[in-house]
Amino acid sequence: MPEISEPSPQTRTSLFKLQARQCRFIVSEDQSQAIFCGGETQEGSSWCPWHRRLVYAKPLMAGSGAGKRSA
Repeated sequence: MPEISEPSPQTRTSLFKLQARQCRFIVSEDQSQAIFCGGETQEGSSWCPWHRRLVYAKPLMAGSGAGKRSA
């Protein structure tokens, strides 16, 4: 699997300047002035590969005990 690098801070943008295929992950701490990552996304995704890893949890493996009920 290729290494995924963090997008450059130079791609960061405001909501009003955000365009199609730019990452919508909010990177600013001040939510009243939300600044988005702006890195390139894949078709159909709202996040760049770097932030997509943070947004989605890996599924649990079948049989790992999660969700099993005792008899």
